[in-house]
Amino acid sequence: MEGLVAYSTTRGPMQALITKTASPMWRFTDTTEIPISFYPSHAPAPSDAEKYKIKETLVKDIDSKWKIRVDGSYYFNDKAAQKYASLCLMAVDPSVVGAGPDSGKLLQRCLSKLKTILAPFLTNSWKYTLKYDTVYRGILSSQGFALNDVNADFGNTMYNDHHYHYGYWIVTAAIVNKLAPTWSGLVELNRMASFLVRDVANPSWSDPYFTKFRSFDWFRGHSYSHGILSFADGKDQESSSEDMNFHYGIALFGQVTGDEELASIGRLMVKLNARAIQTYFLLTDANRAQPAKFRPNKVTGILFDNKVNYATWFSPQKYAIHGIQMILVSPVTEYVRTREFVSEEWDQVLSRIPDIVNDNLRNPWLSLLYVNYATVNKTLALTKLEKCKMDDGLSRSWALYMAAARSGI
Repeated sequence: MEGLVAYSTTRGPMQALITKTASPMWRFTDTTEIPISFYPSHAPAPSDAEKYKIKETLVKDIDSKWKIRVDGSYYFNDKAAQKYASLCLMAVDPSVVGAGPDSGKLLQRCLSKLKTILAPFLTNSWKYTLKYDTVYRGILSSQGFALNDVNADFGNTMYNDHHYHYGYWIVTAAIVNKLAPTWSGLVELNRMASFLVRDVANPSWSDPYFTKFRSFDWFRGHSYSHGILSFADGKDQESSSEDMNFHYGIALFGQVTGDEELASIGRLMVKLNARAIQTYFLLTDANRAQPAKFRPNKVTGILFDNKVNYATWFSPQKYAIHGIQMILVSPVTEYVRTREFVSEEWDQVLSRIPDIVNDNLRNPWLSLLYVNYATVNKTLALTKLEKCKMDDGLSRSWALYMAAARSGI
């Protein structure tokens, strides 16, 4: 309805729409295609794979000591699981390992280690087991109950951050289904992964055990991080990239398990979420959802329903405020973080922060910043990624691999 516009608290102007159909219906279309694949859209060039020793780095990462703590955080354990699973994807990619007989041996070595660290997840035998909650009908970490602490493991027991935590496991499960389709543990793995899918994004009204789409807001196009605890500024979302990882995960999981309904829902969520992230979280110069004085920040930080806070829950540093929107790096990242945005963010903000200016490669956040920057300057990014300390959810070989894959963009 022309001329009838209201302003939301944190998401810009809202245009009124009217329909003349008997039952109100609006049809929206988006022609942007986001492929759902285990691999980036372009393989690394052979010259890059050789120059930056991606295979040698992959072998080192596979042969390194893998660790998931039996008494650890579901969030950090989940990040580690997907990091290790991603190594196995590279172990079967000819652009990295070639086509010789050794490639199969490397994959089997990787899968063997992956299956070992997944064993406690399959049997739910970590110290703080997952529990089914009959009140809100969901899957919770028992750590909050054991420690009498609502903030334990980022508040998982209070339904905080479930899409962040569980997305990693779902992507991991999808990778194992692809690479080890005859594994004897697959039934148990898929059973556990399906519980986590249903906890966060149960698509069925007829499922009496889980709330329908607990975390995702179909109107706003993104999930909420806060669970059942009230907050003065309303619900919020901090890490848009980990939100995307969950949707990407259920699309992959549905795809490899033959659940076309789940795969279709995942693809739709990926597409809608990408649009929401580019509208509300990643601010190009042309963005109109946020005020002109705020746009130079380039990211929202924490997007509440009642305020936008250029910050994180854990650090005031700009590398963290921007980096939390980059965790983690996946094949869909390039479709969310456009070349235009990456260039503006780097030139206007990231290139000026002290740790970039002073080349402080001991800061693990820089590993994320440079994988991101490969979209604009692949050569510089790869040079830095050879040396910098890695984020705990990012292996050096995966960082080099994904940065080198930007060569085709």
